[in-house]
Amino acid sequence: MNKELEIKLVNKYPNILKDYGGDMKATCMHWGMECGDGWYDLLDKLLAKLDYLFSVSGVQVIADQIKEKYGTLRFYYHEVGGANSPVVHDIIENVITMAENMSERVCENTGKDGVLCTRGGWYKTLSYEEARKEGYKAYNEELEEYWKEKDKKQDL
Repeated sequence: MNKELEIKLVNKYPNILKDYGGDMKATCMHWGMECGDGWYDLLDKLLAKLDYLFSVSGVQVIADQIKEKYGTLRFYYHEVGGANSPVVHDIIENVITMAENMSERVCENTGKDGVLCTRGGWYKTLSYEEARKEGYKAYNEELEEYWKEKDKKQDL
C-alpha cells in the first residue's frame, strides 16, 4: 500500500497501528502494510470494528503484520488489556476472518469486485481488467472460460 494511504490509517487508528514503522527486530510492521491500495477500504472497516471493540471491551488489538499472502489479506495481531474473555477474543477473530475472507472478492489493486487469480504459482485477487493487464487468469476454471469468451467478444 502506498505510504500516503498507510499514514492515513495510522493517524485514524494509532493504537492498533502503534508499531507501524517500528524496529524491524521487534515488529513486522516495520515494513508497513504489504498489500495493494485496493484493500484500503477493507482495512479501514476492519480497523474501525477493532477500534469499536476496544471501546466496549477494553481489549486492545495491536497489529503485528498486515500483508497479502496467497492472494488474500492476512492480519496478524496480539491483544492487550481488558478482561481475558474468550468471547471477546472470538469476536476479534471473527471480525478479522471476515475481512480476510472478503479480500478474496476485492481487487487488491483497485478495490473493485475481484476474484482469486493465478499466474505461474503466484496468487492475487484482481478484477477482470487488472487480471488481463497483469497476465493473470481466474483461479476458478469456469470463470476463466467466461473471461476468455469475454476477451473474444472484445476482439471483434
